[in-house]
Amino acid sequence: MTVTRMLASLAAISHHESRWARKRAPIRAAAGAAMLACTLGGCGSSSGGAASTADDARLARFFTDAEGRVLILHGANVASSAKTSPDRMPDFLESEAALLADEFGFNHVRYLLSWDGAEPEPGVYDETYFQGVEKRLDWLHAAGIHVMLDMHQDVWSVYTCGNGNPEWTVRDDGIPMEPTCRSTWSFNYFQSSVTRVFDNFWAGDQGAHPDLQQHFAAMWRAVAERFKDHPAVIGYDILNEPYPGSYFDKIEAGTRRSPKDGAPSAAFDVERFGPFYQRVADAIREVDDHHWIFFEPRFGAPGNGSPSWIPRIEDRRRGTPRIAYAPHLYSAIAEASNVYLAANDTVPAWERERRTEVERQDGPLVIGEWGFTWAMTDSAQYYVDVLDMADRLMAGWAYWAFDPGGPTSWAFYDRSTGTPNPSAQYLARPYPRRIAGVPVSYAYDATARVLTLTFTERRGVTAPTELYVGAHRHYPDGWHLESSDPDGSWSSSWDAAREVVTVTTPRTGGEHTLRILPGNA
Repeated sequence: MTVTRMLASLAAISHHESRWARKRAPIRAAAGAAMLACTLGGCGSSSGGAASTADDARLARFFTDAEGRVLILHGANVASSAKTSPDRMPDFLESEAALLADEFGFNHVRYLLSWDGAEPEPGVYDETYFQGVEKRLDWLHAAGIHVMLDMHQDVWSVYTCGNGNPEWTVRDDGIPMEPTCRSTWSFNYFQSSVTRVFDNFWAGDQGAHPDLQQHFAAMWRAVAERFKDHPAVIGYDILNEPYPGSYFDKIEAGTRRSPKDGAPSAAFDVERFGPFYQRVADAIREVDDHHWIFFEPRFGAPGNGSPSWIPRIEDRRRGTPRIAYAPHLYSAIAEASNVYLAANDTVPAWERERRTEVERQDGPLVIGEWGFTWAMTDSAQYYVDVLDMADRLMAGWAYWAFDPGGPTSWAFYDRSTGTPNPSAQYLARPYPRRIAGVPVSYAYDATARVLTLTFTERRGVTAPTELYVGAHRHYPDGWHLESSDPDGSWSSSWDAAREVVTVTTPRTGGEHTLRILPGNA
């Protein structure tokens, strides 16, 4: 293995120069141009369409950019504040779009939309709301961030002690809500009125309120039509954490008891959930044949490590499918106890089930939400376990959420002080952003501070690999880059502003391994 050394002075520049005062406009302009090319050139699809080598068959599990490089997504949800703001816009500043990219190395945002913002009255789409969304997409695009548009709901609507969906969609058959909302937000799902609202929605065309799913699919068609040409958009997340109504299995939620045969959750996934997702995906494809469509499991047990049985969602687009899986991850016992115990098996259980499900869909995996309060005992270990698992799965992720707050909260940034919180040390980890081929594996060892990427070449891909280093945070004493290729056959360049090293590897027809290590030796 040969070595090239990045001078300590480069790392020192990154470490000591003010990260808040740098001028980024030329960098952002270049990033924006690259994203526009990505959108127009086929971001998220195999360059040239069908697989051209044996390795290309594995590309079904990854997003790719216009140059055919695999795109790895690290980022955050923006933002929880959108759920309660009167205009349904997040508490998010233009400067904070750049902050996500520059300070944390993020290239991805899951952006919260709401049905009540998009369609406040039946068949009436709010252009003022869409313009507000577009404005924020412009900010994110300028920062080089790929955006998943997420149709967000929790407990259906404001009227039902939640958020997301318009009040005109509340079909409770006259069952009254309780006089006051329950103090734990998710417990409101178990109100009889709320359960009936969801049951009426999931009944679809076979129920008493067939217009509900018809309106929902039409709304998504309108959203896709409105944003399909925006260069920041990578795709659409159909519905956040859908509650299965009377199919909800309380025992499964607490114990992971989940046999497929006879399980209400399995019946819901197969009979209600799968057809619903297929319906909305088909509606989106009527107007947008290009972007990715994301779907996620039902609310509750899957996020805690239980299985999902959603059947494969078919993509009616021309060419290779662009359906991606975006499940959430939350440990029920850790949240209930505010302690992450060594015996907590949520992460391995979640990994096991998601491997099975992503095989069924044969598409990319993105953890659409995960997170917890930094004040939880052993929270740092939970960060490490989740992020190491995501590396093993070669999955993207979006942390919940970018809602600036104090250092013991869920937040990774404190707006009041203008500084990152301790959790940023884990979230802003080194990773391969773009890979000039098909990844075999990648991992960041936070203890040794070593990032390792192994990938195979892919015919026709000539653009370089990009690694986010995060030098000011992870390598204040300097760092160096190693390659498995012979000296003189490869080259690299360092962007101190973005903290990204770009590596051009030789065309050997085989594997390449790149490593970032601490120090200058």
